[in-house]
Amino acid sequence: MAQFLILRVLFFLLVISSTAFAFLPNHDVGDGKPATSVVLTLVDGIAVDRAGNIYLSHRSKNRIRKVSPDGIITTIAGNGIAGYSGDGGPALEAALNFPAGLALDEQNNLFIADRNNHRIRKVTPDGIISTVAGTGQAEFGGDGGPALEAQLHHPSDVEVASNGELYFSDRSNHRIRKVNQDGIISTVAGQGQLGFGGDFGLATNALLKFPFGIALDKKGNLYIADRGNNRVRKVDVRGFITTLAGNSMHSFGGDYGPASHSDLAYPTDMVVDDEDNIYIADRNNHRIRRVDRQGVITTFMGMGKTDFNGDNEIAPETRLHLPFALAIHPDHKLLVVDRSHHRIRSVGLKDYRVTTVAGNGKSLFKGDGGPGPGATLNTPSGIGVDSHNNILFADMQHHRIRKIAPDGIITTFAGNGREGNEGNGGKALSAALFMPSTLAIDRDDIVYVVHRLGNGWVIRKIDAAGTITHFAGNGQQGSDGDGGPATEASFYTISDITTDKAGNVYVSDATSRSIRKIGKDGIIHKVLDESQAPRAEEFHPNSVRVDDAGTLYFSDSGSSQVGKLSADGVFQIVAGTGEFKDDGDGGAALSAGIRSPGGLLFGPAGALYIAEEQTAKIRKIDANGIITQVAGTGVQGFSGDQGPARQAQVKSPFRMVFDAQGNLIFTDRDNNRIRKIDRQGIISTLAGHGNFGWMQDGLEVKITVQDFP
Repeated sequence: MAQFLILRVLFFLLVISSTAFAFLPNHDVGDGKPATSVVLTLVDGIAVDRAGNIYLSHRSKNRIRKVSPDGIITTIAGNGIAGYSGDGGPALEAALNFPAGLALDEQNNLFIADRNNHRIRKVTPDGIISTVAGTGQAEFGGDGGPALEAQLHHPSDVEVASNGELYFSDRSNHRIRKVNQDGIISTVAGQGQLGFGGDFGLATNALLKFPFGIALDKKGNLYIADRGNNRVRKVDVRGFITTLAGNSMHSFGGDYGPASHSDLAYPTDMVVDDEDNIYIADRNNHRIRRVDRQGVITTFMGMGKTDFNGDNEIAPETRLHLPFALAIHPDHKLLVVDRSHHRIRSVGLKDYRVTTVAGNGKSLFKGDGGPGPGATLNTPSGIGVDSHNNILFADMQHHRIRKIAPDGIITTFAGNGREGNEGNGGKALSAALFMPSTLAIDRDDIVYVVHRLGNGWVIRKIDAAGTITHFAGNGQQGSDGDGGPATEASFYTISDITTDKAGNVYVSDATSRSIRKIGKDGIIHKVLDESQAPRAEEFHPNSVRVDDAGTLYFSDSGSSQVGKLSADGVFQIVAGTGEFKDDGDGGAALSAGIRSPGGLLFGPAGALYIAEEQTAKIRKIDANGIITQVAGTGVQGFSGDQGPARQAQVKSPFRMVFDAQGNLIFTDRDNNRIRKIDRQGIISTLAGHGNFGWMQDGLEVKITVQDFP
């Protein structure tokens, strides 16, 4: 007779051959509880209304949370599933996708930078959600027309002027844009090219570099966290732009001097108080800086050290870890998203006393030592397999590389969970990583890991003994260093990495439109750039692979094509018409539409596999050049385990690898799973349960045990 047990647990794993178990969907993210008792991982935005309600964009949960003045947290928007849906209905039933900045207008409408939906959403006071800008296409377009017909690309912050005009940072378009009261969109700063320039001229002629946070003062001046330039820019009411703070150096310095001569490190947000002091989230300096009305900069909060040292200290003696977003509370307090401490901190602007108003400081990393399907993953990205058939993958938002052994048990291979670049020369398990995105494993089981560092990128190397070292990248954004040591080179955006049979490393940089090679001698040089591509202006190499003949294959997300460069320098397109379409299965790959070519993988019998993130598919080009569907229905979602992969839903499939048995393993990134397609085409989950939160307090697990002794 079956016995039923209801367990309330922090973490539970049961492995027994005669047991059937099911994890119930968990919608308990702490709603109705004191805000200081809940887990708050990856909060990207914050706003506060006149009544003192605090609004948080809880990115890792794809929800908007509200903390009432009595300290109780609830959800007001987002069903927790990454996606786009729900317009015209209750915001609680809508899908968001990496919500970022927040702002409120005079009527208490809440505006959301719905970043990965490439839209601005609005939630009315009665809880109805709608879209006010963006079509969902990650492009630039539409200025001078209705905002609903415009294209945005990763909008990251929003601000509402006193006259009701809506401003937002169109981050990956390197612009600040505005929607007027008639719903017409225009650009107010940035010409769309990545860079720095234009000070003392019209802001629309200036160059910005991945602008993030924005703020308005009571006079209507606009402030921009020009994050990639390590500056805060100011656009006055006449439309002229200047630098308020920062001198481009990714460093710390300049306190008690002119703010424009100071050093900032990746500023992400600003806010202006009633006395016109400007507070800056100096993210990578782990400080809040303040610029007074005379333009003098000082440190308001933070010591530059990251270990949490508690509350009730005064602000200058309080340690922060990657402060991200700011807001001014009506009670004359500064609210700080202390992101890597997983807390929201409140600081008195007069007494400088610090308290925590939300977050218990915990994260939801779980599962090591147990079966992979029971583990919590957070944006699994790059993946590889070693000679022992261990599967390694980048658990990006957990700042770790994790390993699935052949017996299905998951452990951590590298990373201590802290964000950073420390630990070179020691054990990889003790090292800090920062959002590792891709990895490669060579034939000697040396693992190369790509992760962020400040504005730029680094590549770390882990040898067979588990020792981690610095391999490439100086942490600065750029494309310098060719002909010299890779450790001194700069990268803009490392989108993928691979190795060839000789152990050379290839790096694709989508933003600098190039693929570079690092030889066994550690010297870096360029092997492909836009000058060799037929559509140079659209060339954005994404994934890269090299076959045994030395032919370099790459996916080009800019032109929606897949190309190759032979060892003797002959360039050729192998798939895609260059049109932004999704069609052509069963025909020639050169006649097919490939809307979002991403990860590439060589397969058996000369096949080339393509992971298509936006179209939620994996496709295959056989040796005869015919393209067919391997997995995914084309609809983003999760379904189909234990059935045919072609009938299953996937969500942003990212990178792929074959294991020793010929199973296709891929990171189903937005489902937070590692999935497997066996040689018969049947799909299953290898690791991850897809739910960020079921391992919190209050979890109910229903277990059916048959023939329990």
